[in-house]
Order: sequence, then C-alpha cells, then structure tokens
Amino acid sequence: MSKNKVLDTALSLIDKYIQLNHKEIARKLYAETGYCDQDFNKFIAVITSGELTLREYIRKRRLYLAALNIVNNPDKSIVDISLEFGYSDQTAFARAIKRDYGKTPAEIRKENKNLPDVRKILENRLSNKSRLDSILERFESDNLSNTDWNYFEEFIRASDEMGFDTSTCCLISELSEKLSVPFGHLLEKCFDMAIDYNNDEEYHTNEITEFMEEIGVQNEDEMMELCDYYDCKWYELTFVKVIIYRLGIDSSEELEKMWKYYNCQWTHGAPFPLTKQMVQDYHNKHK
Repeated sequence: MSKNKVLDTALSLIDKYIQLNHKEIARKLYAETGYCDQDFNKFIAVITSGELTLREYIRKRRLYLAALNIVNNPDKSIVDISLEFGYSDQTAFARAIKRDYGKTPAEIRKENKNLPDVRKILENRLSNKSRLDSILERFESDNLSNTDWNYFEEFIRASDEMGFDTSTCCLISELSEKLSVPFGHLLEKCFDMAIDYNNDEEYHTNEITEFMEEIGVQNEDEMMELCDYYDCKWYELTFVKVIIYRLGIDSSEELEKMWKYYNCQWTHGAPFPLTKQMVQDYHNKHK
C-alpha cells in the first residue's frame, strides 16, 4: 500500500474514532493499518514541513468536527457537544475554539460560516509536491544507499523530535560536511544547545497545555500537586483522577461505592453528580 493510501485510510479512521482520546485512536490506527502513531507523526511532519504532528492534527480535526456539529445542530446544547467530543467542561471547549478560530462557540453557531478544515489542508499538501520529495531531491540520487536512508531518517527525526525545519537541517548538514562531523552527531549538539537556551520554557510545551485542558487542570501548580499525590508523570493523569483528588475521594473503589450509595450515573467519563458535600456526608456516615 502506498504511503498516500495509508494516510488516506488513517485520516478516515481518525474521523471514525474522533471522540476517543489520542491513545485509543493510535491503537485503532495501528490495528487497522499496521503503522504506529510515531510512523504517522513522521509522515505528517514531512508533509507539513514540521507544522503538524499526529496529536496536533487530531486536536484540530476534533475541534473542526465539533464546530461543524455546533453549526449543523442548532438545537443541541454546546455543553452536550463539548462533552461528546471529549472536553472536560464547556469552558475548556470554548477556550480551544476561541484559540483556533478566534470566535466563541456561540459566535460560530450564529455566523454559520465555513471554517478551515485541517484535513483538506493536509490532503492539498499530498496532492502537491511534498516536503518528502524536496528532501529526497537533495540526495541527487534515484537509488539511495543504506547511508542515504540513514541520512534521510536523521532529517525526519530532526523535524519530528527536535523541531528543526528543513532549512535548518540543510544548514546543519552543510556545516557537518565542512567540519567533517557526522550529521547526526551535529544535530544532537545543536539540539542540546537549543534546549539549554530555552531551558526555562521547556516545560511549557503545547502538548502539556493541551493535555491540561483535556483533563481539566487549571494551572501548573495543580498539575504538580496531582503528580506528587499520585506519584506519576503528567501524562499518566486522567480526568477522573483529577476529580477524585478535588473531591477528596481516596480511590476509584471508594468512588464506585459512592455511586452505588447515591445511585449516581457515570456520564461522559465524569463522576457526576457527586459534590464535596456529598463526599463529606458519605465519609461522616461511614467512619
């Protein structure tokens, strides 16, 4: 199967499972195409000159489909749509919509105008000369040796993992030839220097910010408190863990007992309608 065909299939699968989280979508992609999320990360990074990753594409596509839902279903509440598309609350959803489209969900519904669709943008890139072709042309060879492929992989890794654009990679490549230093080694050194230079901003990546919005964490201090409390990495947190911590519940097992006690329902991944007062009353009665 050609890479274009694989990507077409992947884009359709993402739409099909768009209401799942990133990890679940990645599992679906691997199960149905045989390619993991890192494979698609590399391919999308090449096509978009490093502008998009798989996670960022999924985030933008989910927002677009949610916004489309707002326009096409005027009688459906924005709260229900935000929960349906995996946002922890309407506020997080509204912030995400405002950041990408410059409008609130209500304004998008009222204006009823076409919005930029990241899938069409990606498909247009595929129909034109891709970044992959431009990199291959630099090798000036139709039949690449093993060394050439390793060289090419360094280009992809530099874009996908290090955030360098093609022009920067080419400058580093030229410098490596002049200095007779292996290209990959010089890339690593340049990356380490960039990390040292931006050390104070390293933690504040788009990925962490997006993840905080997804699980409803308000700020970095709360994120650190949660990680300390659960003795885990930030990416191991979940929306349910956040709610359990805020309500003062000891464990997911205790949460289930409270559901039964209050005859609660599990709704859209959130332990509604428990409140702090209900938790306190439960604790007082079950000391």
